[in-house]
Amino acid sequence: MAVKGRKEERLETRLPAEAKRQIEYAAELQGRSVSDFVVAAALAEASKVIEQQNIIRLSMADSMALAESIANSSEPNMKAVAAARRYRQRLD
Repeated sequence: MAVKGRKEERLETRLPAEAKRQIEYAAELQGRSVSDFVVAAALAEASKVIEQQNIIRLSMADSMALAESIANSSEPNMKAVAAARRYRQRLD
């Protein structure tokens, strides 16, 4: 995921020498600067984490809505009763 715009912010980190060498090598293999490689990798991981969290939140919200509707269900209306009868008749 490429982000366009002016580069105004900095991000600094400390890491073991071997990790730095590995990142530099991977960036070189892709023909990118280390900075570009690190930003692209961090953005990809950030997007993945955000997407996973959104899925979990939606799933939790959906689960809660389903549980709420089951717990507070009312009697079926006449259309639902008629539909159930038609369905049972088709099965017979």
